[in-house]
Amino acid sequence: MNNKTQIQQRQVENAYEATEVFNAEHDDTIPIVLVPESRFCCSCFYRVPSGVYAIVHHCGDDAYPRGFAPAGLHCCKPYWNHVAFLVTQQMVTYNAPVKVCPTKDNVMVDCQLTLVFSIGPKTEDVKNFVYKLGAVKFNDFLAAEAEENIRQLVRATPLFEVYELRGSSSKQVAEVLKTLNSKFAPFGVTFAKAAITDVMLSDELRRILQGTTEFKTKIRELEKEHEHNMKTITYDFEKKVSEKERFYDRKMQDIDAEIAVALLSREKEKVNAESRREVAKTKAEEQASVEKQRAEAQLKVSAVKAKQENEELLTQSRVESESRKVKVDKECEMKIYESQQQIKIHENKANALLTEAKAEGQAADALKVIRDHNLQMAKMEVCEEIAKKAKMVISGDNGDKLIASILDKESLIQRIHKTN
Repeated sequence: MNNKTQIQQRQVENAYEATEVFNAEHDDTIPIVLVPESRFCCSCFYRVPSGVYAIVHHCGDDAYPRGFAPAGLHCCKPYWNHVAFLVTQQMVTYNAPVKVCPTKDNVMVDCQLTLVFSIGPKTEDVKNFVYKLGAVKFNDFLAAEAEENIRQLVRATPLFEVYELRGSSSKQVAEVLKTLNSKFAPFGVTFAKAAITDVMLSDELRRILQGTTEFKTKIRELEKEHEHNMKTITYDFEKKVSEKERFYDRKMQDIDAEIAVALLSREKEKVNAESRREVAKTKAEEQASVEKQRAEAQLKVSAVKAKQENEELLTQSRVESESRKVKVDKECEMKIYESQQQIKIHENKANALLTEAKAEGQAADALKVIRDHNLQMAKMEVCEEIAKKAKMVISGDNGDKLIASILDKESLIQRIHKTN
C-alpha cells in the first residue's frame, strides 16, 4: 500500500446509514466524521445508530453536554433537534508514505508509515476533536507531523541500519508514537500503534547494496581461506620450533660440558693467581715500610723548619705590634689634650654669655625707657606719612583714639585751654 490515506468528513443523507458508511471500503479515503443532512420540515423523529459517537444539537446548542445521544428512535419537533456529528468508534488505520528521505549519509530512501489510532472514548476528547480540530485539519496536521517525524528518524539513521527500522519493535518508532500521542492528546486522538511497513531504495542503490553484500561474502570467504593458511603456517612454524628446540638441547649439553672443563681450568688459574698475589703482597709491604720511614724523616725535617719560621714570624709580629702600640698611645694623648682644650674654650664662652646676660638684666629698666621712646617715634612717623598722603577729617570716637595715640591727654587739655 503505497498510496496516502486521506481522512475526511463526509456528509450523508441521514444518521441511520452512518454504520454502513463507516464499514464500507473507500479506497484511499477514510471518513471518521459524518454530518447528516437537516431533517425535513414534516419530520417528527430522528434515529441515532449504534456503534458511533452521536452529537445532537438543540437549537444550535449541544443537547447532551455531558455525554452522547443514546442509540435508537427519538421523537421531537422539526428544526429543534437534529444529529450534528457522528464520530466513528472504530480503530482507524492511516498510511503515510514519505518520499525521498535523506539518511545520515545523505542517501535518499522512501518509507511507508502505518498508524493505528482512535478517537475518544471520553466525551470531552470526542467533542474536542469535533469542535477544535475537525477531520480536514486533522488530516493535514497528521500528514505534516508524520512526515516530519519520519524524516527526522531517517535522517539520524545510517543507510546500513535503515532496514532495521521496519516493524513496530524499533525504539525510534516508539519515540515517534510517543511524540504523536503528546501532540494530538489535547484533541482526543490516541495512537495505539505505529510501524514502518516498508523501506524502498532506488534500483541503482539496490544494485550497489547487493554488490556490497556479495563483496562482504567474498571477504568472509577470503578470511576463512586466510585463517586456513594461517593455521598451516602456524603448524609449520611449530614443527620448525620443535626441531630448533631439539637442536638447542644438544647445543646446551655441549655447552654444559665446556663449562665444566672451563671451571676446572679456572680453579687451576685461581691457585696460580693466589701464589702470585702473596708474592706481590710481600713486595708491596716491604716497599710501603721503606716509604713510611722516608716520609717520617721528611716529616721531622719539615717540623723543625716550620718551628724556625714560626719563631721568626712571631718576633717580627711582636716588633711591629710594639711600634704600632707606641704610635697609637701618642695619638690618644694628642686627642685627649685637644678635647680638654675644647672643653675649656666652651666653658669660657659659657661664662661670657652668663656675664652678658647679667649685664642686660641690670640695664633692663634703662632699656625699657629707650624702647618706649623708639616705639613712640615710630608711631609719629606713621601718622606723619598718613597725613601727607591724604586729607582726612578726624571726628568721633575713632578720631579721639587716633589723637590720643599721638598726644598725651594732659598736653592736649592744656593746649585746648590756651586756645579758649
